[in-house]
Amino acid sequence: MDSRHSTVAANILLGLSYGSRTAELKKDYPQVLTLLANHFIGMEEGFAAIRKLGASNVRLRLWVEDHLLHTMTLEEIVAQSGVDDIIHPTNSPLLSPTEADVLFIPVLSLSLLSRLTQLDTGHPFVQLIVSALCAGIPVGALTLGAEPGHYRWGEQGLSQASPFLKEQMLAMVSKIESFGIKLLEPDKVGNWLSSAKAPLKKQVLTAEDIRSALKLDRTSIVLSRHAVITPLAADMAREYGIELQFK
Repeated sequence: MDSRHSTVAANILLGLSYGSRTAELKKDYPQVLTLLANHFIGMEEGFAAIRKLGASNVRLRLWVEDHLLHTMTLEEIVAQSGVDDIIHPTNSPLLSPTEADVLFIPVLSLSLLSRLTQLDTGHPFVQLIVSALCAGIPVGALTLGAEPGHYRWGEQGLSQASPFLKEQMLAMVSKIESFGIKLLEPDKVGNWLSSAKAPLKKQVLTAEDIRSALKLDRTSIVLSRHAVITPLAADMAREYGIELQFK
């Protein structure tokens, strides 16, 4: 059996193993999409943060970076994270930011950090993160993987970076913070999520939006499930045959 079929079979087995959670997953909990990258430090803390989130009233989905599957199997990722709703990188369509209420980055790898600072939207994680920020969706990241001054780096024998290298890492972290990404310590993730829930995106569709759609000859508008539609916008959409779709 080739690796592609092995992956499909593994996904089927995981679905069967965790099918008992179906009723729970249907509850209207905030949806947290977790973007899991591979890195040489911070994996243990990242998985611990995911498990802690999973113990709260949220719905977790895990989008796994392809590179991570070179070092861990899907079964190992499920065991470490406690999450069985996993999006495989190679056979999933590009996700829309409206499919989640919150984005969480448990492992800020230097590769992902560098791509983020360059706004390299050719990478699917970066495209989703940038889209989420533009849509007003909260994005948080554990920064241990890019903080060479953290004691965990010293514990793993990684404390000898030059001052310039450390400066460059911290500069990149500061830059993504300026983009709107919330920088988190492992023990602050729950507090951040609680505060992020309050301003969950309230997209407002107005008559002006309908007029703009008409100018572009659009026949449908995709809205988040939290969207608010003004009465005039609803009337205009019906009048002009513009379909309002909810994600």
